Amino acid sequence: MISQTESRALLAGLAVTAMSLLPSNPAIAADEGDFRPLSFQSLSLAKAKTFSADFYVDDRDRDPWGIDVFDVGFRFRYQAGDRTELFGNIIVDRVVALPEAPAIPSSPRDLIFAGPSRMIPNAFSGEHPYLDKRGDARFDAFIPGLATIGITRTIQREGLALGLSASLAIPMAGSLNALRSGANSGRPDGAFAVLGSHDLAGGKLHGRVGFTIAGKGSWPDRSFSVSGSTVQVTETNPPIGDRLDAGLAWVRPFAGSMAVALEARMTKEFVSEERVDYITPVDVILGLHKSFGKLTASAALLAHFRALPSGELRANPLAGAIDLSNVSVADRNAFLARVGLGAATAQIRDGSHVVAIGVTSTTLPAGAIRIAPTYNIRSEHNLGYIFTLTWRP
Repeated sequence: MISQTESRALLAGLAVTAMSLLPSNPAIAADEGDFRPLSFQSLSLAKAKTFSADFYVDDRDRDPWGIDVFDVGFRFRYQAGDRTELFGNIIVDRVVALPEAPAIPSSPRDLIFAGPSRMIPNAFSGEHPYLDKRGDARFDAFIPGLATIGITRTIQREGLALGLSASLAIPMAGSLNALRSGANSGRPDGAFAVLGSHDLAGGKLHGRVGFTIAGKGSWPDRSFSVSGSTVQVTETNPPIGDRLDAGLAWVRPFAGSMAVALEARMTKEFVSEERVDYITPVDVILGLHKSFGKLTASAALLAHFRALPSGELRANPLAGAIDLSNVSVADRNAFLARVGLGAATAQIRDGSHVVAIGVTSTTLPAGAIRIAPTYNIRSEHNLGYIFTLTWRP
């Protein structure tokens, strides 16, 4: 286990070592299209009618539950003209490891209130709103993530190069099990970005600022307010926010066929009071590229900064409520009838988290859990890596 302080020190040491190995002559050149940022979509520098394909692995940690996201996928780029690039990105296998079941039950939630309902905050990483310990966290489960298609248009090439990009990310798996496994949100996302690049210190500086209009999820939460035989139902989408992302990368060729890259990326999600434990992750990445003719191999170490304080105690907004998600349907319905909430049983969805709120019963059915008043933040590793193999015919 490596702490956040240790990961920062390791990355800083590697960066200093890599910079010291660069030759002092900034005039060493390579084909500028050979080396691009590893961690974000950049402005195209390729020649017209050229094509490239990447195989990549991207491993990273995310809060608030200390999850580990492992993506395996392919990227495709085709330079349709001097100023227009078409691109695609397919996450063919996404594995999201969750150390323990979320302390606040994940969406979709059927919250059954004895009396008036109220807003119960949720906690999740924005791209994985349904992540749950009941999903699959195995590479051989072969759960795909998103398929992204897009276009980049260069509007200025001389000096500071500038361009615009638009893309659409489409979920490739929409079953409840796939969503519980962290595949996606269940709805498409649309993104727009401003891209730039400029020569700097013998290398190329790349920048990106983008905005994503996020899909609002395919499984809403439901709140049932029960009073005798009367049930009032309120349905809300999980609090998935639109996202602002930014990236900056300096890629410096050396020795003719190699390049060193120093990159940073962040994503700010616009969330409301319906989300707790939110953090804006900042990744710093140190990478090395090596060209072998038509193939280019790239490897990078990633450090996740601005992590939540691991071990910190937080109050649970569902403290004292009874989680019935793992109770058999017959026992669950019998219990709800016994505590005066039976009127809601006909509307409970299969597969949802079922939570009874405001119930004082001391006798619980088998599989039921009374939710603890507090929980601890999990954020323990914060190191990752990116590996890419690029082919250019």
